Order: sequence, then C-alpha cells, then structure tokens
Amino acid sequence: MKYTIEVDHKLKIIKYKHSGIIQSEEIGYVWENEFLKMKEFTELKYNLFSDYTDAVLDIPVDFLDELMSFMQSIQVIVEGKKQSVVVSDPYSTAASILFENEVNKKVGFHVKVFTTTKAALKWLII
Repeated sequence: MKYTIEVDHKLKIIKYKHSGIIQSEEIGYVWENEFLKMKEFTELKYNLFSDYTDAVLDIPVDFLDELMSFMQSIQVIVEGKKQSVVVSDPYSTAASILFENEVNKKVGFHVKVFTTTKAALKWLII
C-alpha cells in the first residue's frame, strides 16, 4: 500500500495521494486508521483532496453499497465537508462518479471528481 498524507493548515485541506493498484480494503484502512484519527478531519472540518492520478481503483462496483453504509455511519463527521477526487483512468473515473452521486445524495458529503489537480484544489478552497 503506497500512500502519503499531508496537512495544509493554511488552506485547511488534507492532501491524500495513493499510487498503484488500490483494493477496497486499502481505502477502508486509510479512512479508519488515518482520517478518522485526525483532529483536522474529525473536529476542525478540514476538506479532503484525494489524488489517484498514479493509481487504478480495483474495487468492484457492488462494493458501493458497503462503502455507502460506512459513509452513513460517519455522516456526523463528513456531512457538509468537501472531497475532491482526482483520477486519470476510465474505470477509476466511472467508479468515483458513482460514489460521488451516491454520497452527495445520501450523506451530504460534497464529493466531486476531477481530472486535474488545479481544478480540484480550486474547487476545495472556494
């Protein structure tokens, strides 16, 4: 599992970059062992920048139901926050858009998928 997490206190953004082939378990691990243990994310309402440009999501579409159950269980933490997701390959883009649509409606977590870092960061800081 190859990922990095940086906190930009000035912009109030958590920058998460993951590379390689990403399995659903890896996403769960990062959320449970990193984001949910960060005061910036849980209490200070920092937004999340997720960069998957050097990665491929190897997550089955039917995992979306399990993912949505998890997101609903942490709704009090993520509701009203933003997450920009930057992807580059077709499957990762499609899977991310499916997640975007569901989580926006069901949880109130404002997720948007981008193909460039510049656009993703600009949206987060508006």
